[in-house]
This record gives sequence, structure tokens and C-alpha cells, in this order.
Amino acid sequence: MSESNRKPLFNSNRTIVWVFVGAVLVAGLLLILPLYMQNCLTKLYSKSNELTYEIGQLQRQRTLQELEINKLSSLENLAGFADSVGLDLNGVPTKVRVTGAP
Repeated sequence: MSESNRKPLFNSNRTIVWVFVGAVLVAGLLLILPLYMQNCLTKLYSKSNELTYEIGQLQRQRTLQELEINKLSSLENLAGFADSVGLDLNGVPTKVRVTGAP
């Protein structure tokens, strides 16, 4: 082929401008992408800290409830409750007579 039949890569100023605008957009995206990723990572760390705090509070409440259950199920507490309602569990047991037997 002769040189007169070959088409140049950039045949007009308009093509050169579009290539330049495209390159600027790609460069801008490449510069903004790390900032966007850092913001996303910061939000994730913030949410992780909030959830960790909430987990700690829930575990604290669970431990306090277990302590309350242990306190309520202790023998001293049950004996006090029995005395207050008149069950008298600490009294001397009475012998029950079997009925219906010869």
C-alpha cells in the first residue's frame, strides 16, 4: 500500500478531543476510586464497632440475668419464699398415714 491510501489513526481534531476527554475521565475515576474505597472501609469499621458494643451490652445483660437466676434459685431464697407463703419446708416432716390398706 502506498502512503496516500493509509488512513491516519486520528483523522480529525474531534477524535483527538474525545480521546483526551476519555483519558481524563479514566484518570479521574482512578484517582477517586481509592477515596471511595476508604470511605466504604471507614463505614464498615464504624458499623463493626457499633455491633461489638451492642454484643458487649447483650452479654452483660445475659450475665446479670444468669446471676439473678442463680440468686433466685438459691436454697436460702427458696426457704425464705416457702416461709413467706406458709409452706414451711424447713419444719419437721409429718408422717402420712396410708389409707385403704388393711
